[in-house]
Amino acid sequence: MTNIRNSILATIIYYDSFNFPLTLAEVYKYLINPHKFLVKENDEFAVSALAVVEELDKLAKAGTIGHKNGFYFMPGKDGLYETRIEKDKLASKKWKKFLRIAKYLQVSPYLRAVFASGSLAANNPEPKSDFDVFVIIKSGRLYTGRFFLWLISSILGVRRGRFDILAPDKLCFNHYLTDDNLGLSHRSLYIAQSVANMRPVIFREGILDRFTASNKWVNAHCYNFKQINEYRNVKGSGTLQKRYLTPFIVGDLIEKILKSIQQKRIKKTPATYESGGRIIFTDRELEFHPRSFERVVIDNYNRGIKKLGILNAEEEDSGLN
Repeated sequence: MTNIRNSILATIIYYDSFNFPLTLAEVYKYLINPHKFLVKENDEFAVSALAVVEELDKLAKAGTIGHKNGFYFMPGKDGLYETRIEKDKLASKKWKKFLRIAKYLQVSPYLRAVFASGSLAANNPEPKSDFDVFVIIKSGRLYTGRFFLWLISSILGVRRGRFDILAPDKLCFNHYLTDDNLGLSHRSLYIAQSVANMRPVIFREGILDRFTASNKWVNAHCYNFKQINEYRNVKGSGTLQKRYLTPFIVGDLIEKILKSIQQKRIKKTPATYESGGRIIFTDRELEFHPRSFERVVIDNYNRGIKKLGILNAEEEDSGLN
């Protein structure tokens, strides 16, 4: 079917922006929803793994995509195979470092979940990459929870500083949600693929199901997204279920003070107002992506699908500044 063919091509084009060739399993997992490429919008169908295998084989034999030792990529980019093998080795080393660091975050109060995101989650890091971290914190304690994560990572010397241009293997806490606000309000193909790549490493019981249920919209972009179920536990992560502080008036006061201090600092930071990114600081969400790669990826994707004659399927970014 043409829509499945276009869906597979679009998926490979999307990851080409990251110079990241895909295995068969990854093409299927990250498959951009074929319904985006339907001629008739009301057509109903299901995409099987076998259909993806057959279509990939046809595309590879026709030379429409490149293929080497089980990896698929755009034509003329065979060198990405060797790069991917090296990236897999590097990712394995970085995962070990990240998990060693992340285990200490468990002592932070009000913590509900910690996810690896970005290049590490996708197994596509560079030697000087930092560790992007997505966090869920108890409702009403967002700024207190952030403060303790800042304190712990600072004591350990593993926090990326605000003026660091490069911070290899340092923690970059760039997105926080409260546990009563798990649905991401900014949505796009880029955000959907980022969610599909995320890997939880610390989590309270039930939080993954709730996060997935709150973000069912991802499936409209990423056809086979059903549940974040690929995770890497840090040792002792089960104790997170027992770690909490009882809410009381002093806690509310501390939260109010920390919120005021942190928001004033955010407002004074020039990066908060730069174009091409997004900074959010509310009672239920904190996001720090002042210079997002999203627009570059979406622009590359749109050019790529047009070049292959896939029309009327352009994507937009998630509403960057």
